[in-house]
Amino acid sequence: MERPTLRQLEALDTIAREGSFRAAARALGVSQVAVSDHIRQLETRLGVSLFERSRGGKARLSTAGEVALQRARLILSDCDALVASMRDLGGKEKVEPMAAPEPKAEVTAIRLEPPEPARPEPEPEPEPPAIVLTPPDPVPAEPETQPPVAQISTLTPDDQPIIIGAHASILTRFQEKLAAFEDAFPNRPVSVDFNCFTSDRVALAISAGTISMAYFYAMGETRVFPSDYLWSERWALYVSPDHRLAEREYVHREDLLDEGLLSFAPGNRLRPLLEACLIEAGLGSLPFIVESDDYGQLVAQARAGAGVLPLFGAAAARIGASSGLRRLPYADPIPAIEVRRVVHPSLLEDDEVQALVATLQ
Repeated sequence: MERPTLRQLEALDTIAREGSFRAAARALGVSQVAVSDHIRQLETRLGVSLFERSRGGKARLSTAGEVALQRARLILSDCDALVASMRDLGGKEKVEPMAAPEPKAEVTAIRLEPPEPARPEPEPEPEPPAIVLTPPDPVPAEPETQPPVAQISTLTPDDQPIIIGAHASILTRFQEKLAAFEDAFPNRPVSVDFNCFTSDRVALAISAGTISMAYFYAMGETRVFPSDYLWSERWALYVSPDHRLAEREYVHREDLLDEGLLSFAPGNRLRPLLEACLIEAGLGSLPFIVESDDYGQLVAQARAGAGVLPLFGAAAARIGASSGLRRLPYADPIPAIEVRRVVHPSLLEDDEVQALVATLQ
């Protein structure tokens, strides 16, 4: 099977972010024909149509395209993380200087003697007679150490802990309720996977059976698996108090087109959600001038007037309340990020899991 290339996945991701094949070609620095070729080859290798074809307008992903995009962004993110980790590793390891090569002896003229006549190959010894071994009776396979997803519901509560996928900011709303559940059900342990908080990661974890339920961020209803809407978290834009827009009564999209953004690093799993929201709000062309997962650095840059800091949810409430920042009265809507919930299908009849769902309302 011929695998998709990273360039093809990057083309798919860029089209989704930029909104059109032409804009993606500009962002990638290639021709529109090249972008179209990448998508055509990718569709051939996947055996599906990734876009709903129409003349002009915005490039719209098909249902299969939405699924492929989530996987593509996951692969690209993992590749970026691989490069970053190797750079970090390379910076920590001391490179030993290479030893100087031994000086080569001075080359002098060599007279070549004719080769000796080839000696006849010795007669091969006769092979011993073949020994036919009778195979032993088949040994029954050992049972799997971890049951597949379909068998999760057959485990007893004591054997199967409840694993919640969630972002730390989401879980802060449930801390007291989660503690109350643990007091009520001391024999059913609960743990949290803090790396599983976006729909693509949740889809993989649910299919692999590594989580029991998840509270995650998404842009609207999930198509790959059913989920329940809980609440929405809206974006807020922050600048320094002496920023040129800080004293405006209203700020519109056109006022921000010359600004730069301060936000998550490219490998952050919240970055695709931010980019999707900005594209839908008409701000997809704004450049990222500071990219960091260190909120302290982002806030310091915003206070210094370096650019606009977009925040949502608990981060907006916490950081926005700090001194030295002013929230812009942005009049044009930025799509909110939804918080949604999913429970593994095999645990829908698990009374204690359902009790936890009811507790975390």
